[in-house]
Amino acid sequence: IDFRNPEESYRSKRTSELLRALVVFNLCAVDILVDRNKELMEWAQRLLGRSLFQKLMKVTFYGQFVAGEDLERIKPLIKRNKAFGVGSILDYSVEEDLGQSEAEEKEKVSCMSKAETQATFTVKREVRVLARKNFGDRWEKVPSARMYFYTDEAKCDQHLEVFLKCVDAAGAATSDGFAAIKLTALGRPQFLLQFSEVLVRWRHFFEQLAADQRQAERSALRKCLDRQGFTDSLAKLGVASRDETGRWFTLIDTDKSGSVDLLQWNRLLDSDTRISKLMMGPSLQSGKLEPLLLNFTKEEEEQMKRMITRMHTIASSAMTKGVRLLIDAEQTYFQPAISRLAMEVMREFNKQRPIIYNTYQCYLKEACDSMAVDLELSRREGWHFGAKLVRGAYMEQERKRAAEIGYPDPINLDYKATSDMYFR
Repeated sequence: IDFRNPEESYRSKRTSELLRALVVFNLCAVDILVDRNKELMEWAQRLLGRSLFQKLMKVTFYGQFVAGEDLERIKPLIKRNKAFGVGSILDYSVEEDLGQSEAEEKEKVSCMSKAETQATFTVKREVRVLARKNFGDRWEKVPSARMYFYTDEAKCDQHLEVFLKCVDAAGAATSDGFAAIKLTALGRPQFLLQFSEVLVRWRHFFEQLAADQRQAERSALRKCLDRQGFTDSLAKLGVASRDETGRWFTLIDTDKSGSVDLLQWNRLLDSDTRISKLMMGPSLQSGKLEPLLLNFTKEEEEQMKRMITRMHTIASSAMTKGVRLLIDAEQTYFQPAISRLAMEVMREFNKQRPIIYNTYQCYLKEACDSMAVDLELSRREGWHFGAKLVRGAYMEQERKRAAEIGYPDPINLDYKATSDMYFR
């Protein structure tokens, strides 16, 4: 479809659908309707009654944004769109109805380990990916994205079943369908935060070592560390002995080239090793590597493993049904872990054709570098790379969080910079 050609772009739409879209679009431009949508809908339902209110929603907002309640009701729309060259992505859109205080409390409880609440840290934390109660309501300023808040493992299993039904529906409705999932629906977000903190610190550590070797201005993929510079830098930091750093270098120098790049540095931690033991960082007091976080409790480690198992179960089902699975991007404090897990599942399931797709938010300053690194990894290892490009849904929330906590704004300066990201 050539979207520069209005006739071609809209030929799949009936006149009534275009009129509905125009009405909904203009209503969504009214700030008070958007900001107070929940109160206004509750008032309208009391005034009109449940039955009439539902009919009104189906011919306006619900009809515009929701394909249908079940597989049988969405099949005709999928079939008609396909006839005009428009594919379908099945996305489950039912979420919990939580108030701000309840959302903040749930987020606080689910984002912090019991061991962490009792810890006294001597290492400098990565503030960008730390849990913050005043930003616990992930719905705030995000009217267009789904959100999931952790309740318990049973609720995560319910989400798993729903996602599997979406995969089944996509496979039954079309031969080349898509289904979308969010990882925060599949487990406790604490793991995503802690894993993200480790990944961000590890990346910063690599960049610090690269800067010591006068490579700070190079692009992410052109930065490499040689053995001598690597051991000298770590010795200078007082992190470990030369023998220890030599063994560390040998471990990550997988191609035995005598230098390591970001991709080798970023190799997934051994799945047989307790992840919590590998969350290390230089201590502010001693300069030595110390645990960044206390070990997970036994139950928390099991929760983490179940989250990964659920993700694997959905990916396996998607491959069996011939459905392409889109792993949605989320807030930047979750995203490093989400992207890493997406790449690991991609590595396993994309050997023959692209099944798993990671999502890249082009309003992020680091979007191009992140995608380039992941694309090179797939090329180097010989599997298919899957990517979905979006602008992003959390701009106001991300900017407010960065300003209040005190780290650089991760969002591009303006709309043009985001548009330019697509063509870099």
